[in-house]
Amino acid sequence: MANFSYGNAYNVNVRAQERVNFHLGWDVHRLALTFEVTAHGDYTVDAPFLVTGGLWAHDIPGPASWIGTLASSRPIGLKPFATTLTMEATVTEAQLRGLEKARAGADLTLTAGLTLTGLAETKHWPVADVQEPVRIPHATWSNAITQLDAGAFVDVLVPLTEVEARATATRRIREAKTAIRDGRYEHAVTLARQALDAVRETCNTQNVYNRAVNKKAAERDQEERWAMLTQSAFALFSGAPHDDTGTTEHFTWTRADAVAAVATAAGLLARLEDLS
Repeated sequence: MANFSYGNAYNVNVRAQERVNFHLGWDVHRLALTFEVTAHGDYTVDAPFLVTGGLWAHDIPGPASWIGTLASSRPIGLKPFATTLTMEATVTEAQLRGLEKARAGADLTLTAGLTLTGLAETKHWPVADVQEPVRIPHATWSNAITQLDAGAFVDVLVPLTEVEARATATRRIREAKTAIRDGRYEHAVTLARQALDAVRETCNTQNVYNRAVNKKAAERDQEERWAMLTQSAFALFSGAPHDDTGTTEHFTWTRADAVAAVATAAGLLARLEDLS
């Protein structure tokens, strides 16, 4: 929570909320953030204050961390209770892609550098500055991005289970998501491959695959087509932990590859719940 102090007379607290909204534009959009404002001390109720500032991506070094100027459409009046302040910044499609890549599936943390200016303040210096972190949960940000058609996300809920193999596979999915956030994409694919072990065992995938592989694709039943998908994913992901001469030793894995692998394994694992 940011605390703006005006001498020893009063202070104004500004707290960022975990909400975000976009106003759609042509390749450029308006990002709206919400703050709660509360005044304490010897101040004039409804005294007008103008809030301005800038917005940065948190923990991203260099000039790429700068997003844009923050502004509110009108001054706020000080109150002894919490009031809502909306501030907006202009963001481009390129900036959104950069933020998505930088956060790597985690919560998004921004930094708002705020300036509070008293428009009728005469007893104290009217300007105060402070920085306020803005944390936006993964699901909240992803839903907002999806509304812009700037991206899409799928969170696969893998049910908790007492079946040891499936519990291990669920843990592998969690570890894989962490590996993606850490930039260890090959390791994430390896973990996705390990998570498929529970699927292949439960669905008898190898035997079903052997029965189906020599059939024409149009002649395979549904179980056989699931087995073809599972076995193909397993074979692909097996390239991550192995360095076979002339083949998998040349495999490289991007973040997009790792996300696709983990999403595939998580989806096939979650599907087991309906098969039980």
